[in-house]
Amino acid sequence: MKIRMFISIPVKDKQALAPVLADMKLTNNVRPSPASQMHITMRFIGDIDDGKTKKVAKAVFDAVAGMEPFTITIGNAGCFPKPERPSVLWIGAEPSDILKTISDGIARNLKAANIQFDEKPFKSHITVGRCTGPMDPRPFIQKYSGKELESFLCDEILIMRSELSPQGAKHTVLERVPIGLSN
Repeated sequence: MKIRMFISIPVKDKQALAPVLADMKLTNNVRPSPASQMHITMRFIGDIDDGKTKKVAKAVFDAVAGMEPFTITIGNAGCFPKPERPSVLWIGAEPSDILKTISDGIARNLKAANIQFDEKPFKSHITVGRCTGPMDPRPFIQKYSGKELESFLCDEILIMRSELSPQGAKHTVLERVPIGLSN
């Protein structure tokens, strides 16, 4: 059976983003992301045979082998693709270099396992809103620039299933890959 899959790091305290999501609700032409779905997408796989879940988990496990849990700090803000025509509003996640190293390792391991995935360059962020029409992201970006919202210990990466429906996406954890366990 085909399922829609992605690899992510969950934001531990979703309440830390409550003020941001409240702002999204008050912003014209922006649909806020559900608080329950706050995460950093490490890699988006898309449609895949659910029998390959273990292979995906191994690719993630091998990418974090030998690493210790580390602290992620969320803050700052931006948009994709550009301020003149934003489609996504986001809050950043640091240390982006460590997160990128993990994402790149996952990508290498997925390729080696012959698993197709979205190869867009990794950008460390949490999607907090999707633009449904023209809007000016500058007030949002200015409000959260230089602001630290939360820090949390990253001790696992999740393999997630995403089921789309008219009510929005429903996310389910398929596998948990711990960080800090030796092979």
